[in-house]
Amino acid sequence: MEQVKENIVVVTPDNFQAEVLECEKPVLVTFYANWDQPCRMQQPALDSIADRHPEIKVCKLDVEEHAAFAQQFGIMMIPTTIAFKNGKRVKRASGLRLEHVLLSMVE
Repeated sequence: MEQVKENIVVVTPDNFQAEVLECEKPVLVTFYANWDQPCRMQQPALDSIADRHPEIKVCKLDVEEHAAFAQQFGIMMIPTTIAFKNGKRVKRASGLRLEHVLLSMVE
């Protein structure tokens, strides 16, 4: 199992409802795979947001472990980040994104 920072929540089909859809604050969920270079390059931006913005919940979902679940969100490329507010998808960005772009998704 990959080491994820303690302030980034690993989500699965089992905890997605509670961690993302029922969360009171905005949530960024990045759909990723450990072997993918752009996903690895995205990680420092996610770490920074998780560290510096406690008002935003940062989550990751492994598309290899949960391929069928990722397909429900139409994930065609990784990384793909979806912003949720009040349990609803508000914005989506595919590919490597800079930290300020990810932050703007939940503003």
